[in-house]
Amino acid sequence: MKLWLSRSEPLRTLRGTLPYVQEHGMNVTVRLTDADYNREVSVRDLENMEREIRDRKISVTCFLPHHGLALSCPDSRVMAYSREVVLEGLEIGGILGAKVAILQSGFSNHIRPNGVHEWKDRFVESLKELVAVAEDEEIVLALKNSFEPDNELLLEVLETINSPWLRFCADLGHAACFSRVAPEEWVLAMKDYSICYNFHDNEGLEDEHLACGRGFVGYDGVFEAMKEIDANGSISLDVQPEDIAPSMDHLASVGFEFQQGAMPEEIVMPVYDN
Repeated sequence: MKLWLSRSEPLRTLRGTLPYVQEHGMNVTVRLTDADYNREVSVRDLENMEREIRDRKISVTCFLPHHGLALSCPDSRVMAYSREVVLEGLEIGGILGAKVAILQSGFSNHIRPNGVHEWKDRFVESLKELVAVAEDEEIVLALKNSFEPDNELLLEVLETINSPWLRFCADLGHAACFSRVAPEEWVLAMKDYSICYNFHDNEGLEDEHLACGRGFVGYDGVFEAMKEIDANGSISLDVQPEDIAPSMDHLASVGFEFQQGAMPEEIVMPVYDN
């Protein structure tokens, strides 16, 4: 099992955190969730940041926009705009040198059970277009769970599209808060697709993004599950800056060990037979 630790950081404040990330042998997950700021930042600034990131030997994952977006919606105009905003984020991720782009599914727990099939069909069509663009840019999309009650829906989506450029990001905090399935069961069920993980904690009622170990996720069980499947990939600490050190201490106490420095691209990039 080889795991690399990333700090989750908004694009707006990315540059100021790079010295800390380098000093602690970490990588970075850049949150592109502020779509307005994404449109303000210049290509030159992005290229300068990419150069600094490369010089510091830091790996980049990007977290694509999702607030207010719907890649599966009965209104085709909403879907078209949502794809446009996500593609803007994907372009920024490419400039920054990201090889993985995390995409939150956008599934809502307000969807009635008899509407889930239609939601999935629309989502698959949107996702196929995004995966094709990601492949052209040589970026792997990692679909992330949000309000799904279990892993079955997203597993069906992954199996339907069946592309090496579409993988999975297991958000263990969301699993504990919104799912009826234990976080470690998500790890086991999605083992064939997972290339990255989001770690944070909560008390089971709200998406609090507490320090790991201060809620009900149970990272001891998560560690055992990841050890069982011999997990490889990156772990993003999606917590407040002051909660990074306590989270790292807790993860170390239950057995996690992390590689230092940039994660090799071959950990996540598709491999084709010659």
